[in-house]
Parts: sequence; C-alpha cells; structure tokens
Amino acid sequence: MKPQLVLFLTLSLLCIGTGAALAQTPDGFPPALETVCDMEQGAAYGHCNAYCEAMDCELANDGDPSTNPSASATACSKVRNKFQQATGRDLPCEVTCPCNVPRFPAFSEIVAGQFPIAVCRTEPAFGSLDGIFVGNVTQPFALAAQLASGQWFCGDFLAGTIPITPAQGQFCAQLLEQAANSQNVTCN
Repeated sequence: MKPQLVLFLTLSLLCIGTGAALAQTPDGFPPALETVCDMEQGAAYGHCNAYCEAMDCELANDGDPSTNPSASATACSKVRNKFQQATGRDLPCEVTCPCNVPRFPAFSEIVAGQFPIAVCRTEPAFGSLDGIFVGNVTQPFALAAQLASGQWFCGDFLAGTIPITPAQGQFCAQLLEQAANSQNVTCN
C-alpha cells in the first residue's frame, strides 16, 4: 500500500476511536477534554477526575432524567467522601451559585447577558475583602463578596443578599466576572 493511503486509514481509525470515546461518557465529554479538576493536585486531582469527569457523578443531581452517572450511587459516594477527607471541601463540579436563580433577578440577568454591563469592581470595593460587584447605570448591582467578617454573600441590590460558603462565593464571583468579560468589560 502507498504510504499516503496507510496514513489516511490510520488517521481515519483514530478519528473513529475518538468518536467512540466521546460517546462513552454520559455527558459526552471524555475526561481529557474536561477542566473542572485542573486546579486540584495529587490524590484530590485523582478523586475529582474520577467523580466529575470519568464517572460523571454530578449528573445524578442535574435534574435531567436523560443523563445518569456511569457509576453507582455507592461508588460516587465513596469517591466524594475520599475527596472531602483529602481536601475538607466539596467537589468543584458540585459547587453552584445559589444566587443564579429567579429570586435574584439582577444577578441572573447579568449572568445570562440580558443587559449591558458598564461597571465591574473587584475587591477591595464597598468594604469587601474578596469578590466582585457588577452592574450598569440603569440596573442594580449584583454581587458575590466576602465582607470583613469573613462571611461570603451573594445577591443583588433589588432582592437582597444571602450568606453562602466560600466555595459558592468564588463560583458566583467567577460567573459575574465571566459575564463582564463576555461583554469586554474589565473588572477593576
């Protein structure tokens, strides 16, 4: 066979194999393409990779009956417990922002990109130690911030705020910063 034909057939088989690998995970993304665990190290990385990427255990809580983890609830629970024992915190794929809900309309609308963002302020702003404040002239600000007391809060100035965990605070702040960045607004 000619070398070009052999190369073509080899590449074709690799592509078919990659497609099969994509179809084998419940969320359609092989672990090599997922990044939720990239900040973890050592055993924490291994447990996170197994739970969030290989077994897709977080799909059990996504509210979609058409997606299920590729492992039993017992296996997922064991890996979650090992991650929590190693790190003292929740898995990154299970952290959510409790303010990205209809109860906090300005927060949700900012994250969804439903109105222009003109202002993005990061710490230390408005007496916060960490976090972010986002808004514009006509809409109230949304925030995810850690105050001097150490407590994190999220919400908006229409609906108020609620206390949240530090992991939720970081996640909520990341959502707001991504919303600002998507509109080419620099956070100062």
